[in-house]
Amino acid sequence: MSEVLFASLRAQNEGRSFLKKIKVIGSRLNKEIKNGDLVAIKIHFGELGNHGFIRPVFVRQVIDLVKELGGKPFLTDSNTLYKGSRSNAVDHLNTAIYNGFSYASMGCPIIIADGIKGQYNHELKVDLKHFKKVKIGGAIIDSDYLIVLTHFKGHVSAGFGGSIKNIGMGCASRGGKQTQHADFKPPFNFEKCIGCGKCSENCPENAIQIVDKKAKFDYSKCIGCGECVTVCPSGAIKISWGSSSEILEEKMVEYAYGIKKYFEDRISFLNFVMDVSADCDCLPWHDLNLVPDIGLFGSKDIVSVDQASYDAVKKAEALRVPSLNNKSLINEDKFYQIHNVSGLRQLEYAEKIGLGERNYKIIEI
Repeated sequence: MSEVLFASLRAQNEGRSFLKKIKVIGSRLNKEIKNGDLVAIKIHFGELGNHGFIRPVFVRQVIDLVKELGGKPFLTDSNTLYKGSRSNAVDHLNTAIYNGFSYASMGCPIIIADGIKGQYNHELKVDLKHFKKVKIGGAIIDSDYLIVLTHFKGHVSAGFGGSIKNIGMGCASRGGKQTQHADFKPPFNFEKCIGCGKCSENCPENAIQIVDKKAKFDYSKCIGCGECVTVCPSGAIKISWGSSSEILEEKMVEYAYGIKKYFEDRISFLNFVMDVSADCDCLPWHDLNLVPDIGLFGSKDIVSVDQASYDAVKKAEALRVPSLNNKSLINEDKFYQIHNVSGLRQLEYAEKIGLGERNYKIIEI
């Protein structure tokens, strides 16, 4: 049974502040950092317009800790597959700075893991069901140690996004992301289409055109990124929840497996379970939170930390928000209520291939 460290946001004095707790958990999980190690800190900088990402002041605690341990930290993420403010390194860096992640505020550089246009990657051998090799952002593999900082929240195509998604999808180069999404083709309801053009504007492959005030799909060009699903206001484009969703989760897990296998014990996972929204930080907005802020979960076991985070959200009483039809939903999967897909497949498959275990023991800090 793996240990999962937990820190609530409860603070009665300066010595018990949440910022101090972040450093306590970080110091317990990252004892393997050696003097001079190049330490990649994987985070999500948030899309322009989103404000639900991990607060920069929380990230700064981890950066300062790495320095105290003798490491040389840098913040990193890989470019996105979809159109947006992070699909190339120039826009990505500008977005990070706008959202508060600058050298002045963080005290360390930002390096986009897969280069200017998302083409810099290393292949790691995994020999699993979907992939023999996985393509990971080169700067991450070039580092000596990896700390994964994750904003735990919902996700339209994976149920939820935890540490598994943060490295499985988030560390993949753009080419790696595309191979994970290759089987994911959203169906289109012609009758519901209002011809607004948002799907066409946001499609990275120009696979959607507006013809006679209706969207027209060219599925031969579709790469399955799902961006059209998130921006469609009428529900005309929806994910086909079936084998494609489970396959996407499994592929994501196999990418995470490759990274964990490469770093072995030179990796740790911290899930910030707060500002929990229904959707990913990739959207250019942040909706009402689903549950009250819970705290920080940390572990060396990626499966356990995601399971613990999922369980905490499931057990919590939901806030009265429209996306949950104003139901409390105690001990129910809130993400499933919204997206009609459970992220449990990623946990089940991850445990099956030996990435970690779902049984855990909470140790409160």
